[in-house]
Amino acid sequence: MKKFWVVLSLIFITQLTNLNVFAETLPEYHKALMTAYKNENWTEMSTISDSVIKYYPKSKFGYFFKGLALDLLGDYKSAIKYYSAAAKLAPTVPDIYQNRALSYLHDKQYDKAVADYDTALKLDPDNKLAQEQREYAINAKRGFIVTTQGNITNYQSVYDPFYLAAEYKNMPQTKKDEYINSVKNYSDNILPIYYIAVAEDLFSSDKNLAAFLYAAGRFHAVQDAAVCKDTSAYQAINILPEVAPDTSNYIANMSDSELANLLQKVLDWDEKHSNRPDPKWICYHGMEVFTNNGKVRTISNIKFNSKKAYARKILLQYVKKLEQNK
Repeated sequence: MKKFWVVLSLIFITQLTNLNVFAETLPEYHKALMTAYKNENWTEMSTISDSVIKYYPKSKFGYFFKGLALDLLGDYKSAIKYYSAAAKLAPTVPDIYQNRALSYLHDKQYDKAVADYDTALKLDPDNKLAQEQREYAINAKRGFIVTTQGNITNYQSVYDPFYLAAEYKNMPQTKKDEYINSVKNYSDNILPIYYIAVAEDLFSSDKNLAAFLYAAGRFHAVQDAAVCKDTSAYQAINILPEVAPDTSNYIANMSDSELANLLQKVLDWDEKHSNRPDPKWICYHGMEVFTNNGKVRTISNIKFNSKKAYARKILLQYVKKLEQNK
């Protein structure tokens, strides 16, 4: 199974349905919206859509493109609301359900995505893109994605750290900013992989902050891997530098004194952040997570606190050793 940054998944497809479906409705607005779409100016699309909704409140056209703009801006829940408004005005247009399904996919509401694809396919049975996306939604719900490259089939858990890192990398900037702010505020519900991915984003502007976020994320990743039944979770720890190469190289070139100070800060921070998200983000790394029927195995019930204490003990010993070398 390939474990790289780039995961070409349907979750971030921007090749949507037939955008000319409303071409005969308010043609001047349609032309302006299509220009904004081709220029990838999602904010302009949103603004034009607001005008359509204001002056033509009973037109499905404005709500559809507003939903599309919001989805492309990363505001999936709001996009769903506007697509739903369009569906009420035009319940027999399959493109609306297909686009709303894609927003549900982005928002990881897989059951609702499948239901919308079913509706779209009922209205348009020959829609191959909807068929492919529906299959993807079903696989994502089961906990893995299937990609093909030539004659090779790759299975990858949707919780795999490198899938999550690629997901972050491909997010719209507005969505990235939400993660960056959460990480800067040391939110307890943010997965360690996002600390590492954000660290690389911030490296050019603040190397010290990036180094801390990377070290903190890696330390929590080690703790999470300790409770995994899948032994390949430890392999992921060794590949994490691929997610943030500049930051990891910066840390690798620190003096013993600098590294000791950094790791002590991580230990102090870790002591204040005991609430943790589900460790499956790294436990579901590698092929060992899959059984023969494609379902994801459960995580071991080993008590997390004992593993956390052990990890802290090992890191503290390492810090003391570094300090002795000063």
